[in-house]
Amino acid sequence: QTMALMRKAAASAAARKRKAPPSDWRTPIFYWRGAISGAEWTGTWVASAAGLPRDAEFKESANTFSLRCSQPIMSLVDEEDREVKTAHFTGSYKLDNGEGLADYEDVEHSIAVCFGPEWASVAARGTTEFGDFVSLGKLHDGASQGGYQTLTLARRYIADGDPRTAMNATSVLARVEAEDSFAGEHPWLALPWKVPSSWPAPLPVPEGLYETTAHADTAQ
Repeated sequence: QTMALMRKAAASAAARKRKAPPSDWRTPIFYWRGAISGAEWTGTWVASAAGLPRDAEFKESANTFSLRCSQPIMSLVDEEDREVKTAHFTGSYKLDNGEGLADYEDVEHSIAVCFGPEWASVAARGTTEFGDFVSLGKLHDGASQGGYQTLTLARRYIADGDPRTAMNATSVLARVEAEDSFAGEHPWLALPWKVPSSWPAPLPVPEGLYETTAHADTAQ
């Protein structure tokens, strides 16, 4: 009888394991950070489901990228004209998709930029061979020296049925400037894996927001 119970328990555990849903590769956010120079943006990206990676993680990452903007990046930031500016990126990035690092390119990658005195908000909308994505981030570092030096852009891949697939870069940016302005200096906080059923209402403010942002500030 004991052996029968053990076999039954083992069979039940195996059945639960078979029924467990597979992990979704879209769960983490893909954080891209790099230096800007003219129309060039070069750096590394790191996937994380635990918030903005530390500087050391970006430096150690083998996932490099080299993108070129359709116009000089700083030309999209105009203190006198604070209208949203748009452009698009082309170029390649490294990704290990199970067979070692290889070069990949986005099918489409459009951005929208809005000036700010301490940082400039940036949003993106794009398509890859793996699926669609939306991005939020900022141009930062060097504002007091007359020009931003770094672009950090957090990429969230979204499923085909996600309502954000109907958005463009400008509308993605508009939300973080209005409905989801709680994200402020940390715009990637407004990139949930899946939007709530209340969408397009403002996203709920993440629990522990101030603790999260304080940690992000001290981690850099």
